Amino acid sequence: MPSGFSNRFGKQQFGPLGNLTNGWLDISPAFVNHVDVSLVNEGVLKLLQLLKNADGPLSGAALALEQGISRVALWKRFETLRAAGYIIDAGRAGYRLLGGDKPLPWEFPGDDVVHFETVGSTMDEARRLGLAGVRQAAVVAERQTAGRGRADRRWTSDGGDLLVTLIVRPDLPVTFAGALGLEALAALADTLCELYGLDVGLKWPNDLVAGGRKVAGVLVEACGAADRPDFYAVGLGLNVHGQHDLERPVTSVEELSAAADRRAILSGWRTRMNAWAASPRPDPARWLARARLPERFEGETFDGRIVRGIPTGFDRDGSLLLSQSTTPCIRFGELRRTQGATA
Repeated sequence: MPSGFSNRFGKQQFGPLGNLTNGWLDISPAFVNHVDVSLVNEGVLKLLQLLKNADGPLSGAALALEQGISRVALWKRFETLRAAGYIIDAGRAGYRLLGGDKPLPWEFPGDDVVHFETVGSTMDEARRLGLAGVRQAAVVAERQTAGRGRADRRWTSDGGDLLVTLIVRPDLPVTFAGALGLEALAALADTLCELYGLDVGLKWPNDLVAGGRKVAGVLVEACGAADRPDFYAVGLGLNVHGQHDLERPVTSVEELSAAADRRAILSGWRTRMNAWAASPRPDPARWLARARLPERFEGETFDGRIVRGIPTGFDRDGSLLLSQSTTPCIRFGELRRTQGATA
């Protein structure tokens, strides 16, 4: 019996489903907007698995017989899968699963994944769940209406991207939030390299770039005590199938590799992040190996200072180290905006 996400938000609990036939009925439709999750039962998931394992088209008669249901009931299960975002071809030879990479909860057995079609901000939802006692989770959305980046910049998406916020609880003081942000970028770079062979690099403080074009951004927010947060919300906006940041040159995973699967990317990135959060080891040398440092850096801090210098690497807390500067480093949380940088 497969397992997956169980929503018991009245008690603020997450865990395996156990009995899927009844388990999915416990999930509030608010967490998978526009998909009637009460219909995503064991039979629907079994049909999905049959389609995934098939080498070619499967006949409707054979599938109905295999599942012990009528053709009408089979059609309803197909419609449930289509409503959930799966692309299914129905031809003379039978049914074939052509695609669909929505990171839906049941695609991550045993994990705590919350999925929205549309949400204000995955960061806000993750914060709400973390404050309610959820220890670890991934909050995913297809679209955000109030998404934000660093320094409260707006971050919009029309769909097809990976918009996710992780709830993680590393034993890190708030002064090391920059280290968590750099590790999130490095973990994503490792994931994209492993899956698609992409050569992407870290652009301090919070971007992932390829050939000078932005492919992703991260946002880290501390929640709880000022000196030692109870948890962190680590947000990621990755251009997978689309390109939506019009303020700067952008690209996408699909443009760079001609193949992209949000579920595989989320799985790889989240596995790396959870492992690191369980035993944090800030590694400036690792980040520097992945970095794309400009020849010169110029930025404005939140208190109005203009900082100029030559980037040389990173400190353990995620600060950018500078030479030929009036300040030896600039911290992750100090930078308001980049004034200019030359490659």
